[in-house]
Amino acid sequence: MGKTFLVQPVNEHRFLVHGDTIDCLVDLDRRTCSCGKYDLLKIPCRHAIRAGLTVGRAPSSLTDFMFTTSNWRTAYEETINPIGVPEDSWVVPDTVRNASVLAPESRRGAGRRRKHRYETVEDKLRSSQGAQEKKRCRCSRCGEENHNRATCDRAI
Repeated sequence: MGKTFLVQPVNEHRFLVHGDTIDCLVDLDRRTCSCGKYDLLKIPCRHAIRAGLTVGRAPSSLTDFMFTTSNWRTAYEETINPIGVPEDSWVVPDTVRNASVLAPESRRGAGRRRKHRYETVEDKLRSSQGAQEKKRCRCSRCGEENHNRATCDRAI
């Protein structure tokens, strides 16, 4: 998107970028832009990328040091060992242990209930054969038969 932006140098590190709706002042040394995105994320915005390309700097060199591969490698070069705490040493207060937790209140979904669908040709053929047993539907919410989740009116 920044290909059409016009860049005017203010000095060797600051540039005025005429963008699509606003004109932004970009400082490549301080890694700031008046649009605010470059300041906040420390990843170059489209104005900073355009200003950097006019000087000949790669967009990857404009990012903050914390996003470099070498910084990530040094952060994770030490081994991370899990701390094993046996369940016997857990201290659970009696108020927490004896508390009864109720299921959340639930309501039936808003709007009109869904009607049963029309029978397809395959369903009509199966029902005319008669010998096969009808597949029972089971609600995935409460687990009872003869209704589904969309038509369930029971509390959780």
